[in-house]
Amino acid sequence: MRYEYLSKTDIESIHEATLEILETIGVRSKSERFLKTCANLGLHVKDQTVYFPRELVGKAIKAVPGPFTLYSRDGKHDAELGAPGKVYSQTCIGSPFINDIETGKRKLVTLADLEDYLRVCDGLPNIDIISAIFPKDVPEHAAVTCETAAQVKNTSKPLHICIESDHEMKYIPNVLAAAVGGMANLIKKPIAYLQVSPISPLDYAVGPANGLLDTVEAGLPLGIIPCPMMGATGPMTLIGSVTMHNAEMLAGVVVAELMKPGLPVVMSPRVTFIDMRTAIGLWAAPEMGVAGLCSAQMSNYYNIPCEPTGFSCSSKICDEQAGFERMFNALVPALGGAAILGTAGSGDNALIADYATTVMDDEICSIIKHVVKEKEVNEDTLAVEAIREVVNGDRNFLGNMHTLRHLRSELWSPTLCERRTYESWDETRVSYGENAMAKAKELYANHKCTPLTEEQNAAVDAAVKAAVDRQ
Repeated sequence: MRYEYLSKTDIESIHEATLEILETIGVRSKSERFLKTCANLGLHVKDQTVYFPRELVGKAIKAVPGPFTLYSRDGKHDAELGAPGKVYSQTCIGSPFINDIETGKRKLVTLADLEDYLRVCDGLPNIDIISAIFPKDVPEHAAVTCETAAQVKNTSKPLHICIESDHEMKYIPNVLAAAVGGMANLIKKPIAYLQVSPISPLDYAVGPANGLLDTVEAGLPLGIIPCPMMGATGPMTLIGSVTMHNAEMLAGVVVAELMKPGLPVVMSPRVTFIDMRTAIGLWAAPEMGVAGLCSAQMSNYYNIPCEPTGFSCSSKICDEQAGFERMFNALVPALGGAAILGTAGSGDNALIADYATTVMDDEICSIIKHVVKEKEVNEDTLAVEAIREVVNGDRNFLGNMHTLRHLRSELWSPTLCERRTYESWDETRVSYGENAMAKAKELYANHKCTPLTEEQNAAVDAAVKAAVDRQ
């Protein structure tokens, strides 16, 4: 199912404006390595700015492989990114706070919190791709390596990793390779995509620029996630910010595909906005959802899987505001063809991870998957013969064979949503948030993921030690 918010003419106008930005304004970078690589690829480099001739942009887009599979460690949770009728949820990356599962109080994330949270996410069937929240008690120079080790040890699902700087790229692929039996296995069946975040407006800083080059050279799937803020680091118009960060993402795609044609790529749009009354940056509805929808249509135009913000809100806990904001911001881009819906489990504009909210997002994603899956229109689903039988018979569909064939597959089935009679509910009057927290606590206490072997654990630990011991 696809909803076309932007017309074909709109999409072509945004694409043309994107080409103009890349060709005449360009992308800044202070990375000498990045600038030299771009020049060698035939891009125009002048005064620490890369300009992208439209013919090379077109060449790079043609090299994009389109949909691809992100594999799971145990082979049970593979994600077909960009496949028709498929959408996946992804937990929020980098949240520095978590709401304690017992007290509900906000606190800084520790490594133990990260490991516990990963296990809960591993146990939720519609939380599909797992990111790391940000522990404060690990060595800063090896933080992402430590996070990656926690990920491979505490979930078997596909992973999302953000490369904050290039210096850890010597170690992160080694951790991933250790978890799957070697680098050759990792390249053949990648269990993670590695994401870099250029700085808006139109700046590939040294860390993201070099991280992009390292990811491409390693042959691993690449994600690109600029985060312009409307009215601050991006134009005040939503379409203007969508266009500018379309250029920011496409710049990375072009460099990657000219370096290694056919490399799997993901466009990860994040048009945020600022509350001009308070100067607070917001990841709220409705702008995040609409911007994600526009970017999903642009990504589909390029045949590139798209990962917009998705489950984002400014609410701090799992409450009514969280529910309606998250559903809007996730469903709208999903209807536009997004492949991945990001920031699951987060609150307070992606700053807090919350257990009950993560459980709620698992159920929201279940609804969205049901909505976007491709519907069959054929003789059986049109049901003309069933209608004929019922109208000419007992005028009741309940006992008709057509009903029996479809009753288990046609309707969405909730896990936590309240659907009992009022009288049954009134006996306990338990809220959805309370049910969600109870489910989270059950997983927290009991769920165990598919473990690594002793040999894999030792190899992961050795890779982390190399990163930590680095001078």
